[in-house]
Amino acid sequence: MPEPIEPQYWQSFKAGNADAFEYLYRTYSAGLYNYGSKFSKDKDLIKECIQDLFVGIWTRRSTLGNPDHLKNYLYKSFRHLLFKKAFQLQNFEVYDEETDNYSFQVSLNVEEAIIDGEHRSKVTEQLNLAMSKLTARQREAVFLRFYEQLSYEEIAEVMDISVKASYKIMARALGFLKDNLSKDDLMLLSLLLHLRLLN
Repeated sequence: MPEPIEPQYWQSFKAGNADAFEYLYRTYSAGLYNYGSKFSKDKDLIKECIQDLFVGIWTRRSTLGNPDHLKNYLYKSFRHLLFKKAFQLQNFEVYDEETDNYSFQVSLNVEEAIIDGEHRSKVTEQLNLAMSKLTARQREAVFLRFYEQLSYEEIAEVMDISVKASYKIMARALGFLKDNLSKDDLMLLSLLLHLRLLN
């Protein structure tokens, strides 16, 4: 298996290589925007936070360390910026680990390859209704696990919680879905999430 190229670009970026910096931006900005859009519908706020993130790491590049997982580092830093700016703008309340004083919206789309026609629309609605009843932290953990393919340890790092808490949040989310979906819908949801892990 070839070595990941991100650490090489990170070192080049830290040395002042503008091409390496552009590579990092192109590689991660779209994913960060998608992640941010789950917290807020304010597109300008999300773009501003992404810009501030990359301007910040560029200006501080000579003093930055070498993160074990670059994606986690960027997502965590972006998340912190987004919460800070949103709180200043009063878009949502300050984050408290013990509560869910923020918004995080995830929509599931049932692909035609799995189910078709009118039934697909009905099932999609049922799955999204169940997801909407999860807490914001639970939805965020599900997103990071199944959409971003992060491990429980990485989820803990991004969300700034303990690994034990990440397991607990996910267990409660999956337990709620199990209790509130029909057997057929639960099987379909499991398939959708499994396919996302494979993609």
